[in-house]
Amino acid sequence: MALEKNSEENQNPLKPDKNHAQILIEIGSDIDIIEKIKKIIEGLGVHVIEIRNVPPQLALFKLDAKDMREVALILSEKGFLKIEGCNALEI
Repeated sequence: MALEKNSEENQNPLKPDKNHAQILIEIGSDIDIIEKIKKIIEGLGVHVIEIRNVPPQLALFKLDAKDMREVALILSEKGFLKIEGCNALEI
């Protein structure tokens, strides 16, 4: 499943936050993958503040960082290719 442009009835869960970057990533039906993603993120020195399941088969990670670009890059290098993200509004 690809991350698609969302229509009015399927609102994008990425809502800009003043202080926290966010990553939306496809996890498929494997819930155990969330822990693997969390370990990768925390291995970069970024703490995960919140994880929210977003049907169907997506997870939203709220980070204690203002910039998510390095996290997205490393996740894509680890094979997670269906990623969207947004930086904090105040960088």
